[in-house]
This record gives sequence, C-alpha cells and structure tokens, in this order.
Amino acid sequence: MNKLYIVVFIFTLLLMNCKKKTTAKTFTPACSGSKSFANEVKPLLQSYCVSCHSTYSTYSNVKSSSSSIRSLIVNGSMPKNTTLSDDQKNSIVCWIDAGALNN
Repeated sequence: MNKLYIVVFIFTLLLMNCKKKTTAKTFTPACSGSKSFANEVKPLLQSYCVSCHSTYSTYSNVKSSSSSIRSLIVNGSMPKNTTLSDDQKNSIVCWIDAGALNN
C-alpha cells in the first residue's frame, strides 16, 4: 500500500512540472492614435507569427482570428520562444480593439 502512495505522489509531482510556467507580467493595453494593419500590424505578424501560423499572412485570416490573437498576446503565451515589447503588443491589441480595420 505504501508503494502505491509513493507512485501516486511521484506521478502528481511529474504532472505539476508539466504545466507551462509563465513569469510574464500582466499586459494592459495603452491605446493612443489609430493603428495601421499594413504599416504596423502586418510587419509584426510577418516577423513573429507567420513562421508557425502561415494563415496569418492575409488580412482576412488575421481579422477572423483577431479575438484569439488578442487573448494570446495579452496573456503572454504568444509568440512562442520570444516576447513582444509593450509598444509591439499595443500596436496589435489596439488595432484589434479599434475594429481590426484593413488600413
């Protein structure tokens, strides 16, 4: 019976270590002025997202995924293996919050 407790304990520890650990601070957008898809958002997506998410190479796909993109950027889980500056996050999030226009 003691062996069973030990196995369960070790299994629980292993599962706890599998969670993604994030140390990113909470991001709060600070929007000022209008943001341009062509001049600000698309270059960021090309640099940080398209290598893994090729569908983000077109405006229509970005627009249809904008809610998800916003959530992932704000909570810091995207982009993987790097981080965006607050200015870069603001460009994308504020563009989405303003209606994600094709401008």
